[in-house]
Amino acid sequence: MFTISSGHGKYVSGASGYIDEVTEARRVVNRVSEILKEMGIKVNTYHENTAKNKTDNLNTIIKHHNSTSREKDVSIHFNAYQTTDKAMGVEVLYLSDGNKELASKVSKAIAEAGGFLNRGAKHRTNLGFLNKTNKGAILIEVCFVDSKKDTELYKANFEKICISIAESLSGKEYKNTNTTTTKTTYYRVIAGSYTDRTNAENMKNRLIELGIPSFLEAVTK
Repeated sequence: MFTISSGHGKYVSGASGYIDEVTEARRVVNRVSEILKEMGIKVNTYHENTAKNKTDNLNTIIKHHNSTSREKDVSIHFNAYQTTDKAMGVEVLYLSDGNKELASKVSKAIAEAGGFLNRGAKHRTNLGFLNKTNKGAILIEVCFVDSKKDTELYKANFEKICISIAESLSGKEYKNTNTTTTKTTYYRVIAGSYTDRTNAENMKNRLIELGIPSFLEAVTK
C-alpha cells in the first residue's frame, strides 16, 4: 500500500515554467493512483488545499501521510533550475539507504518511459518530507518545468510516465483492461433492382458517367 501526495498546495505555489508544478503533480498523482488501483494495489492520495504558507503546507502533507496505513510514502514534484531548451532529466530523492534501490528503480523507469535523461537516485538529508514521514519515503522529481525539451517529452509521454511510476513502485506489470474494439459502420446505397439485365446495365453506366462508382450484382430468388 502507498500514500502518494502532490508537492506544494492550492495556495502554496511550486515551480513554474513551460508547465506548472502544482497542476502537473496533481495530474500525475491522480493517474498513477488510478493505475495502481486497476492493478489491485491499495493507494491513498492527497492534495493539500488549505495551508497559506510553506511551513503549514509541508507539515499538513507530512501529518496526512503519517495518519495513513501504508508501506511507502511517495511525493510527486517537478524540478526547476533555469529556462533552457536542453534536456535536464528525472531524479528521485531518498534519505535512508533502504530506499535507495527503489529510488534508482523509479528514476530509471521514468527516464525510459519519457525519454528523459536519468539523473538517478539522489541522497538528500535536508528535505522535510523525507525526514519526517515515518515510513520509507521517496520524492520524485519527474522533470524540469523550465526545460523546453523535458516538458515536450512529458506532454508527449504522460501516460507512459504514469504507468512507469506505478509499475516501478509496485513491481507489477500494468495490463490495461479498459481497451475497446472500435467497429466501423458502412452504409450501402442501392440505385434499384431490375429483372431486365439491359436496364440494369444502362443504370450502372449512367451512374459511372456521373462519377459514381457502380457495379452490377446478379441475385437469384
